[in-house]
Amino acid sequence: MLRHMDNKEVTGDSQYVFTKGKSCLTNLVAFYDGFTALVDKGLETDIVCLDLCKAFDTVQHDVLVSELEGLRFDRWTTHWVRNWLNGRTQRVAVNGSMSRWRPVMSGVPRRSVLGLVLFHMFVGDMGSGTECTLSKFVDDTKLCGVVDPLEGRDAIQGDLDRLERWACMNRMKSNKAKCRVLHVGRGNPKHKYRLGGEWLESSPEEKDLGVLVDNKLNMSWKSALATQKANSILGCIKRSVASRAREVILPLHFHETSPGVLHPALEPSS
Repeated sequence: MLRHMDNKEVTGDSQYVFTKGKSCLTNLVAFYDGFTALVDKGLETDIVCLDLCKAFDTVQHDVLVSELEGLRFDRWTTHWVRNWLNGRTQRVAVNGSMSRWRPVMSGVPRRSVLGLVLFHMFVGDMGSGTECTLSKFVDDTKLCGVVDPLEGRDAIQGDLDRLERWACMNRMKSNKAKCRVLHVGRGNPKHKYRLGGEWLESSPEEKDLGVLVDNKLNMSWKSALATQKANSILGCIKRSVASRAREVILPLHFHETSPGVLHPALEPSS
């Protein structure tokens, strides 16, 4: 499926998952390299950090299958995916009481490789036609643009309107409570932006793929906390896994410290 998308050149430059030579790290490096270049030129710039509400759980199965058909997958592949998604049920338990079983009409399994692939395809056309710099890593999305002159502000707002229309068309919702604007530049006018019918809040700092970025472009990797967490996980693995082979220990540690991120051994370049 990934090979098909690569051959059809479906994946845009803004996506950093399931793309050869791209990763979480290259997403950060490429985005902030371009961003700091604008700031170094004395240009006032805004970053809008976007978030989809329960992104993996709200992918509508019928919309996803239509997307696969639009990407010209053969009918056997789309039929197989439809069968893999259909037939799932769920119920709710509260204080020992159970609801009736109900069919699951949306969502892709987050912890499966195929679930990540399908989500990647689902959001493939998200941001199509945007004027500003768009960067995506799974469901983390950033939009960046110069705000002075006013045409820059209008371009950012136009792109936000475009992204909101995409979400509505695909029956997704933006988690506006988690969408923030980072204003950078000494003379930044700190424009207000709307997403749908709501105004987005400004923030002095945002966490982006594990990196804390503030409006002065200081970045903290929180090394002490990361080291503490890694040591805790390594201790758990040491007590639970008999093997000490590198090919066993390394994937376990990577998976536990980076949930939802595909292990390099599963990327298409391998």
